[in-house]
Amino acid sequence: MRQKRAKTYRKLMHLYSMSFGFRQPYQILVDSEMCQIAIDAKLDLIKQFSTVLQGNVKPMITQCCMHELYLQGKLRQPAVDLAKTFERRKCNHREAIPGDECLSSVVGDTNKHRYVVATQLQSLRNGLRIIPAVPVVHINRAVMVLEPPSEATLKAKELTEEQSLRPSAPELATVPRDKPVPKKRKGPKGPNPLSVKKKK
Repeated sequence: MRQKRAKTYRKLMHLYSMSFGFRQPYQILVDSEMCQIAIDAKLDLIKQFSTVLQGNVKPMITQCCMHELYLQGKLRQPAVDLAKTFERRKCNHREAIPGDECLSSVVGDTNKHRYVVATQLQSLRNGLRIIPAVPVVHINRAVMVLEPPSEATLKAKELTEEQSLRPSAPELATVPRDKPVPKKRKGPKGPNPLSVKKKK
């Protein structure tokens, strides 16, 4: 990987870590087409993921995506074997649904489990850009690419930074309040004891 690109990816993952709580090993949801392309291009997926995301990774695949690979037949057996090395992520779909719909449902509206999504499907990538804090990885001409953050991600980042600058209610409660300075009483003053003549 070129040094400039590596620096860009490092900054991106720093953004996801600091603003949204992403931690290593990064959990990567891999779709069936990504597995097939990796086999065709003879790519070491785990090594590529580690290089692009600048850290340790944990590739995962859902049952629905596995089902898609099984439907491809024996010609795609190497892709099935690759997918079997990944951790199986339960998607709770009793009957298999299309892989893109499955991954969308696992990510949800907020990506609360901090998933990175590795997919070749343009429609899924477009849909994930609406959801804040979803890093998306795809392969372009045998080169793995980490997509720049979406508008939704950048807006969520700004909102998070604004909230971190404002003190919370418990913090406000601990701030000492200025005590009112007691006013001096106005009135007739007594004589200066030094100027008073002593009684003989």
